[in-house]
Amino acid sequence: MTTFNELLGTKSNDSEAVIKQRYKLLSHRVHPDKGGSKALMQLVHHAYDNVSKGKGDNYLTPPASISMRDSSLSNLELQKITRERDELNALNQLLKAQLAQAQASSKKQYSGSNAEYERKIAKLEGELVLLKDERNRLKAQKEDTKNEKNKLAADLKRALSENEVLETELDNAPSLQLAAISSWTKRIAMPLIVTLSLVGAGVYGVNKVNWLLVKSWFVGSPPPPPAPALKVVHAVEKKQEDQAEVEQDDVVVSEDFDTGRMPFLQLTKRSGSWSLAAYTESEQPYIAIRSDNGSYIVNDCSGAFTLYLNEQYRPLRVAANLIYMHQNQHFYVYKIPYGQGSSPESWLQSRRLKINDEYFTSDDFGANYNALVDQCQNIS
Repeated sequence: MTTFNELLGTKSNDSEAVIKQRYKLLSHRVHPDKGGSKALMQLVHHAYDNVSKGKGDNYLTPPASISMRDSSLSNLELQKITRERDELNALNQLLKAQLAQAQASSKKQYSGSNAEYERKIAKLEGELVLLKDERNRLKAQKEDTKNEKNKLAADLKRALSENEVLETELDNAPSLQLAAISSWTKRIAMPLIVTLSLVGAGVYGVNKVNWLLVKSWFVGSPPPPPAPALKVVHAVEKKQEDQAEVEQDDVVVSEDFDTGRMPFLQLTKRSGSWSLAAYTESEQPYIAIRSDNGSYIVNDCSGAFTLYLNEQYRPLRVAANLIYMHQNQHFYVYKIPYGQGSSPESWLQSRRLKINDEYFTSDDFGANYNALVDQCQNIS
């Protein structure tokens, strides 16, 4: 015999909400509009009334409103529903057993590889820490680059403003334009005079030629600061004597600098490659590269990069990132505080750089720069 609880699928200790939920679910299935019958609907409602009154464990009795024919049909349908319920219960037990078996297998497999998972997790956590550090470093580098970019933009804007002021002054001063034209005329017309001067030097001797006067033909205005010409004589070895006669004759040095302590470069005819050398006065190490025009880029233990501009090729205007320092030998010395050629990174990242309309390559820069750093550390 079937009880009211068995029909609804409830238990004696179920709450009213659970009982009502089971009633709605079962009545939905046996509703005449859903393929059920009126007798089954009445039977389910009768079972719900008895379970709600606490009579769920009583055996199922059809209500008086159901006729004998409906009652026999209801019993058949009830038996069918009961059979389906038993099959579903059996299937439910089978699925529970399979689920328990799968959980046990998964737990066993996880316990066997737990150590491997922990090792991978630890490795990933370490990599995460490294990635965070790298992100912070790149973020700081980005900020530095942004600041440097803003600084360069400000310097460029200032240089452009100064250039516009100079052009306005030139437009408003015809005499200055005539003076510039006269200067260029001298530069074009003087090669013949220079040739005649060289012939005269061969006849009367090098020491009798006023080289300062010849130099003034090529330079429109004397370089700052003005100073009387001094002749500096250096003691050189026999193997360097020829080179000194060619490249160090009549060196002009300003009185504002101590000529006894001023560092002089070891001049060379080799261009296009960095080399390690030492100043002739202080024997302090430096690295330098010579251009085809005889100018030098120098880097020493101070860390600064310096342009030694050959006075014969000095232009009317120099680049905005060059700061004039003094005159040394036959060079105008400019400091390069920023821009191209102002740092080792700019030389390492480029094959060649254009500085003040002259090209300097980066051949052998890395090896010679490392050698300079080692020597500077030994000195310090």
